[in-house]
Amino acid sequence: MMQLGRHFIYLCLLAVLFCSAAKAANDRGFLWQVSSEDATAYVLGSIHFADQSFYPLRAEIEQAFERSEFLVVELDITAVTADNYNSLLASKGSYKNGRTIEDELSAETMSALHKRLESLGIKYDNVKQLKPGMMVLTLTSVQLMQLGLDPALGIDLHFINASRTTDKQADSKTVIELETIDQQFNLFLDITDGDLLLKETLYSMDEAETMMSDIVRYWKSGDDAAMNSLLFEDTLRDYPAFDMIYESLFYERNRQMTEKIAAMLKQPERKGATYFVVVGSGHLIGDRGIVNLLKEKGYEVERR
Repeated sequence: MMQLGRHFIYLCLLAVLFCSAAKAANDRGFLWQVSSEDATAYVLGSIHFADQSFYPLRAEIEQAFERSEFLVVELDITAVTADNYNSLLASKGSYKNGRTIEDELSAETMSALHKRLESLGIKYDNVKQLKPGMMVLTLTSVQLMQLGLDPALGIDLHFINASRTTDKQADSKTVIELETIDQQFNLFLDITDGDLLLKETLYSMDEAETMMSDIVRYWKSGDDAAMNSLLFEDTLRDYPAFDMIYESLFYERNRQMTEKIAAMLKQPERKGATYFVVVGSGHLIGDRGIVNLLKEKGYEVERR
């Protein structure tokens, strides 16, 4: 369970729907080069759950990684111990004193939850103390793994492992985190309307397979505009109340990560450095995504 604290439902859906027998080496994917007078960053959209069909990745992606001295990720999950995760789950992510998630949910959402738990083979008594945000992470992760996808094969973890298995010490990468496990935990626990979060998650899980063909086509063709329309614009048009959740889980984080990336590109002691940045694909796309925010800051951004 320790790897659950980094996946929101739509990022999980990206992972589900990109699953394909075609090799990723033949796909365009989401990769940008960000340049300034002082440094360069390659920014890659990650798929957090994947399978072997994603590998080998396109040669240009691996070559950009090889040219980089620094690997920048949302969170280095290899540094999160089971004890640390379980401690956070017990102290922050679970109800105490006899309270359960049923005390927080509407009858409609509770009914939908029971149906989803049954379909996934999860006993309610085993998860009833989880708060809504933790329940979302549990349900989506279990569904992904039942579909044959594995967080151990995620693209970000692929590069974290690669940064530490080089044969040449001079080629080793320094791993930089944009967030902490505590911050990511709090994202899901601080949401004011847990019932809405869980209800929309359950609905999205029902729709996952119907979205497959479009999402696969958009990613393979590199059509980030169409993907943004499907995952963000259409969702917010149909469910405007979800804007509050998107603000905390996506847009504010996009702004914060952009500021950190921009600061790296300006560090005088790293003049001429090259960074390889791997973040969830949903954070990169659209007017409020990291790629556009970097453009607005005046950086030269080129799609690769």
